[in-house]
Amino acid sequence: MSLFNSPATFLPAPNAPSAAGGPVPAVSSPAAKGADFQNVPNQVLFALDGAGKPNISGNLTNIRQGGTGDCYFLAALMTVAARTPDTIANMVHDNGNGTYTVSFHSRYDGVPDPVQVTVNGDLPYRRGKPIGNGVENIGGKNVSWAAIIEKGWAAANRNGYQGIEGTDLSNDQDHDVHNGLYAITGKVGVDRNPGGPMTGVSFDQVQKDFTNGLVTLGTSNSRGKLVSNHSYALLGVNSADQTLVLGNPEGGQSTLTFSAFRSSNINQYIAIPTYP
Repeated sequence: MSLFNSPATFLPAPNAPSAAGGPVPAVSSPAAKGADFQNVPNQVLFALDGAGKPNISGNLTNIRQGGTGDCYFLAALMTVAARTPDTIANMVHDNGNGTYTVSFHSRYDGVPDPVQVTVNGDLPYRRGKPIGNGVENIGGKNVSWAAIIEKGWAAANRNGYQGIEGTDLSNDQDHDVHNGLYAITGKVGVDRNPGGPMTGVSFDQVQKDFTNGLVTLGTSNSRGKLVSNHSYALLGVNSADQTLVLGNPEGGQSTLTFSAFRSSNINQYIAIPTYP
């Protein structure tokens, strides 16, 4: 549940496929301490809607954090999947041979640097339970887009699941959600309350940010209405009763009045404008 507080360290992906369909990149195998990687039977990336297209925004329950402390990344993933699902569909590709290529955005010394990694579909388990994001059985198929993207994130960060763990410093440094959102969208978020309480953010501002783009939230290490040292996706804003719907990458949703939102233990509010 911890938050990630230092810039991601990315590994290069050799032999990246060309636009014309070149060789499949070398497959990365991220380490997971004390875990066994298991084959996932009947694995597919996405469940399909009635038109045969990936059902991503309607399948947010595919994001279900396991024992890996990467809520900052999974909350960002949920935020993007809910509002701009095409971004998710475009960032992960099934190579048709049991491997998947995942694309991220990175910045070295402030310079944009796209990164691709390729992983197989095996996922880490410990004592019969996934140590990371699990899969979701839909119609006899094990849907795995969130787990595969997370595995790609681990491969891109020191090639291990430990490389995506957080550090419990959210009151001191709040760069974690920024990193997750940038890696997925390539856009720099606006911090509405850098290091401070939510009392300076108005409902009109929240509604505008949600209408025009994406918002991901993080909590401090203080006890409060929400899990401490954790991240949430803003999934809904209701102007009629001024309530907000927050998605939890561990599962489930919370509805808060705006008053409760402002007085909660949220100390991180990152907005990315995606629409005109």
